[in-house]
Amino acid sequence: MRKVFVLVIALAALVALGDALILPRARLDPFKLTAFLTCFVLTLAAFVSLAIPGFVKLLRPLALQSPWLALALPGTLLLPYFILAFGTGTFSFWALLKLTAYIAAPNLLLLPDRMQHVHRAGWRDFAAMLALALPVMANWLEGIWIWPEDLYLFRPLFCVCVGAYAFMVMRNLDGVGYRLTFRKGDLIDGATNFLAFMVPCIPLGYALHFIRFHAQPVSLSEFIFQFVGIYLTIAIPEEFLFRGVLQNFLVRSLTSKRRGLYGLLIAAVIFGASHMHHAPVPNWRYAIMATLAGLFYGNAYRTRQRLSSPALTHTLVDTVWHFWF
Repeated sequence: MRKVFVLVIALAALVALGDALILPRARLDPFKLTAFLTCFVLTLAAFVSLAIPGFVKLLRPLALQSPWLALALPGTLLLPYFILAFGTGTFSFWALLKLTAYIAAPNLLLLPDRMQHVHRAGWRDFAAMLALALPVMANWLEGIWIWPEDLYLFRPLFCVCVGAYAFMVMRNLDGVGYRLTFRKGDLIDGATNFLAFMVPCIPLGYALHFIRFHAQPVSLSEFIFQFVGIYLTIAIPEEFLFRGVLQNFLVRSLTSKRRGLYGLLIAAVIFGASHMHHAPVPNWRYAIMATLAGLFYGNAYRTRQRLSSPALTHTLVDTVWHFWF
């Protein structure tokens, strides 16, 4: 709990620091800027806090006290939106309805099982995963955080917060491995699986006409900025759902002695299929490449049982693809 308190204080200080650094350089309304920064740091605080095991353990007994409290707790995730929307004059009932529905759907689905120990997945678990993924794939969360423009950054952070509460708190799912920090083993396994993936990826990508090498100079600051952005907004959200929840559930649910391998394979295929909606639809080339990548992401997760490892592999793949392929 002390870590959470220190985190809140640190993020509050970031609001003041952001105001001090941005206002002299940009012609922005100071009240609106403060509302934006407050919304951002509160969302980031929830995103980081749910990666702290002690915080999740604190929330679980509260969610067990009553179904009403269990459903009310994730409602606090609406607070950052209210601050931004009213502080910048961009409040929309339609946006609020979309956010509320996105929070409610997976939690209502998992509510009946909140008192049960997780042995295997049921239909409500898979429906809740779909309720988390489908709105993102369909871009239903657009047009919500719209100051100073329609910002993508808030969507993946918000999605992880909702998913982490729904499965780690409401559903009491262990073994998700939601962590944002790296251990030595995470770095080794993440980098090893990245290098192993590149061996079949490059020839297959060329054979499918999916990639083409293009040399371009990249500064260290550009690489770091892109790396951090992909890690937080793509790798962590996708690895949370497909490895921490889906693969985790599949391994628990399968009865075969090789359930670890089969769970990895099924999760990788579903991960690949989830990329079919990218243009040109159906994008089977993207699906094949994503399935192959999912095998290595899943292997990194299976080895460490921590999302930091597959998220590192995922981030390296996407960063290298962004700059050079």
